[in-house]
Parts: sequence; C-alpha cells; structure tokens
Amino acid sequence: MSRKKYEIILLVWVLSFVYLLFGALVFNKASLIGITLIVESQIILLIIILLTATYIFPKNWERKLWGLIAIQIIGLNLICVLIKYVMEEEIFVSFLGFPKSQNLDPLFFVYDNFYYSLPSFFIGFITFLIFRTFTIEKRNSELKVSVHEAELNLLKSQINPHFLYNVLNYMYSISLPLSPTLTNSISKLASTMRYTLTKSEVQTSPLNEEIEFVQDYIDLQSTQFDQGIHYNFIRAIDNDNIMVPTMVLVTFIENAFKHGIVDDPRFPLKIKITALKNKIEFEIENYINQNLKDPTGGIGLANVKRRLALLLPDKHILQISAENDLYSVHLKMFL
Repeated sequence: MSRKKYEIILLVWVLSFVYLLFGALVFNKASLIGITLIVESQIILLIIILLTATYIFPKNWERKLWGLIAIQIIGLNLICVLIKYVMEEEIFVSFLGFPKSQNLDPLFFVYDNFYYSLPSFFIGFITFLIFRTFTIEKRNSELKVSVHEAELNLLKSQINPHFLYNVLNYMYSISLPLSPTLTNSISKLASTMRYTLTKSEVQTSPLNEEIEFVQDYIDLQSTQFDQGIHYNFIRAIDNDNIMVPTMVLVTFIENAFKHGIVDDPRFPLKIKITALKNKIEFEIENYINQNLKDPTGGIGLANVKRRLALLLPDKHILQISAENDLYSVHLKMFL
C-alpha cells in the first residue's frame, strides 16, 4: 500500500481520536482511568484497521481465501484481547495504580472485548474496499491510456498488416509446388500474423491458443538456423481453456531468441508450462549469447510487466534472474 493511503488512515484515526477525547474531557469529565482506556482502545483500533486494510484483505481477497481471512481475523482479535488484558490488569495496575478487577471471569472478558472489537474489523474492511475501488479505477484509466497509445502506434505503421497477411497467403499458394519447407515457413508466418491481428484488441485468450501461437513462433524462428534449434518444451496442463493475458508468454520466448543461445545442443532452451486449476506457472531458461546483441524492439519486458500489473494485480509473481550466463524467468499467475 502506498504511503498516501497510510497517511489517509492515520488522519481519519487522529480525527476520530481527538473527537472522542474532546467529548470525554469536556462533556463527560472523564477521569484518568477513562482517558487511559480511550487511548488504549484507539491504539488497538488503529492496529486492527491497518492490519485488516493493508494485509489481511489485500493478500487474500482476490484469491478468495475466505477461510484464511476468517482465521486471521479471529487470531488478530484474540491477540488484541490478550493485549488489553495485559495492559488493563497488569501494566495499568502496577504502574498507574489502577484498581485490579475483582472476580474477573476470563471467558466473559474474552467475549466482551472480542465482541466490541468486531466493528474495528468492519471499518478496516470498508477502508480496504474504498482503496480497492480507487485502485481499480486508476488501473482502468491506465489501461485506456495504454490502448490509446497502442492504437496510435498502429496508425503510424507504414504498411497495412492486413495487406501483408494477404500477400503471405498468395506466396503460400504459389510456393506449394516449389518447396515444402518454404510453404511451411510461410504458413507459420501467416498463422502468427493472423493471431496477432485477431488478438490485437483482446486482453486475454485461451491458454491452448497461446500455446499454439508460441509453438508456431518457435517453429518460425527455427528457420533462421541452418542446423535447427535445440529446446525442450514441457507442458503439464489440466485446463487448457483457462484465460491468460494475450501474447505475454511469447514475449519471454522472443527475448530468448534475441539474446540467448538456442542452436547449441549443450545449451538447450528450456520451456515449461504448468496449468493446474486456476494457477499457471511458466518457466524458461536460456544461456545468454554474449556475441548476439539484437537492438530491435518487440513488445518488450517492460511492457509485459506493466500489463501484468494492470491485468493481474496481486495475482501474479514474476521472477527474472541472470546469473552465470544463465537467464531464467519464472512467472506464476493466479486466475
């Protein structure tokens, strides 16, 4: 959570605290004990709001872990009850001279404080929903800006991609009697172009279509190597219709071809896609080719990181490392 959100929570808490303290002093003529208990309860209130609004709900809400939310709320509530007991029955008694409760019923103490602290969790939940609404609106605005930028970049293209696709279809037809290899390459190129055209305005696509696109891209790239390429493509998928961000996976593979070694059997490109229920893991490893520095662009890793942040906030983990000439990417998506 950003610093500004913490400042807003703190400001609201300070105003609430000042309001209660002013009422207790001016209208109720509260004693030292009363004022101390107000201060104590407000500090515990702040702790509960901060933890529920910035940790419990943000970490578990999108993944629908309702049971874990309930357990954490109950656990935090019990901890707060324990803090109140230590403060009121031990510290205040020993250091401030407060009277010790006679015939204190531990179960009633837990029940009483547990019950009256529940509104604090409700306030924390409402705070989380308010901040979440603002975040979603901001994310939607950023997506609109990104789409607008993409449309402008497309308009700047000097050659109509549909025209290129039609030309490829023509080349495919006349290459049929000439060379199966050439025909297959043209077919792969036309297939990848058709996919990029049809998915240009789509944010998510079925996983099976993305994998087919990735395979076509790999096959197409392999044609530039006389001896072919060496790679392992492992798939462990139980739900290939799950929707994933469009053309994200291929970006990492594009990066491997641009900057990695793919034609040496000693250093094969390794790709693995695992899809179990609503969780997808994508892993890719390649050795860095120190002699190959491709300056051309592509979608770009920065763009992919931005898209993942907008489309899957708090629902993805992206780890990228480059150590000992080995470049690796590990992406987890919770959909």
